Amino acid sequence: MILKKLNLFFLIFIKFFFFTTLSYGSNNDDCRSSSFYIKNISVDLTKSSIMKARSEAEIKAKLIGFKRLIKRLTIRDKQIKINNSEISQLVNYLKINKEANSDKRYKANFDICFKRMSVINFFRNKKIMYSETYRETIAVLPIFKGLRGVVIWDKNDVWYKKWKQELMLDDGLVKLDLAEGNFYLNRNLNTKSLTNFDKKLIQNLIKNEKTNSLLLVFAEPVLKTDGKTYLLTYAKFYNKDGDLENTIYRNTTPLKKTSSVFDIKENLIRKEVMNIIDSIQKNWKKDNLINTRIYDEVDLIIPINSNSSTILMNELLFNDKVIKVKSTESFLKKGLIKIENEIIYYNKKTLKTFDDISRGLFGSSKNLTYKKNVGITQKDISIWPFILEELESLPFVLEVNVISLSSSEGRVNVKFMGNKKTFFQAVSEKKIIFKNLKSGQYILANE
Repeated sequence: MILKKLNLFFLIFIKFFFFTTLSYGSNNDDCRSSSFYIKNISVDLTKSSIMKARSEAEIKAKLIGFKRLIKRLTIRDKQIKINNSEISQLVNYLKINKEANSDKRYKANFDICFKRMSVINFFRNKKIMYSETYRETIAVLPIFKGLRGVVIWDKNDVWYKKWKQELMLDDGLVKLDLAEGNFYLNRNLNTKSLTNFDKKLIQNLIKNEKTNSLLLVFAEPVLKTDGKTYLLTYAKFYNKDGDLENTIYRNTTPLKKTSSVFDIKENLIRKEVMNIIDSIQKNWKKDNLINTRIYDEVDLIIPINSNSSTILMNELLFNDKVIKVKSTESFLKKGLIKIENEIIYYNKKTLKTFDDISRGLFGSSKNLTYKKNVGITQKDISIWPFILEELESLPFVLEVNVISLSSSEGRVNVKFMGNKKTFFQAVSEKKIIFKNLKSGQYILANE
């Protein structure tokens, strides 16, 4: 009976903590989800009056922002038909970063926050699949393998410069950062190490960039035996262990002149950089597409494995306000503990005491005296609010319900749009891993 009441308390506490947290943060959640926040939209218009210029500039900014939002979240090649009035209904607010004007000219830079649920409903009505899950940062190292040798981290190299320029402009769901390197890596990166793809060196590169993956992007002009010249471009993806996972892009472009191997046109270089970036963004979205016409749900089991214990160092009398123990090292700063059948709350602790205690919680039996060396235990459920909050924060999750909670585990039912593959991919990006029990249930596998 006591255990049931204790579990009920935990359940009520978790739901209260969880839903009050959500209600506090959900009203303005659209642009906390940065998937729906478009930055740096520049507009410059001259009209018959400043009022007209400003008004049309805002309309134009919304249209530009909407097109960039569509490009970020969907894989559609066809343009979506929508009028200015419909776009305005999808906009939460415009933020003016800077502006300047004269009598007839208006020049400004905007950020636009789109209404997340309005956009999702728009996708649903148009039967458009979309993705809004961000991927962790990938470090990108451009490498130019010319006839005169290998070029890396050369600010004057066109391949490097175009990557730097385009990555600054890219605002897709996959965050790509130019690898900066360091003195040691610059010295040890050479033709031999890159040709053999030295695993240790790749690991050091990833560690230096503070990410979990590395993309080596190559441009290589070649003269083939048929006398024709080509530009080879390819991208190799390495995981945090330094292992090559796959080649995610490969292209061969004929060059117009034989001499072009020594002077590749900038527009061709830029095109290949953009093609690689687009390929990465599109593949990520394909793996994380949310089908707004499909609804699914999963049952998740979250074990409560942490069990702290200690023993009384003195007798505990019925009117004591401090519990003296051998150690409180593994216990929460404040929380519930159990002595035999009694549940006790402590508001603070020292290294060897639980202080400011409340006895006999939830109708639990309270002994007049507990003798020295009696055991004290605590179940740590602190992971619960974290897991629930992370699940609810997933962009396509519709509902999270705590089904049951015992002394060893809890069950949560999650309802969402899309399929289970998309759901678990998004969960894993948050470093939360579930193992399939082959019974329609999944158990938290994080150690």
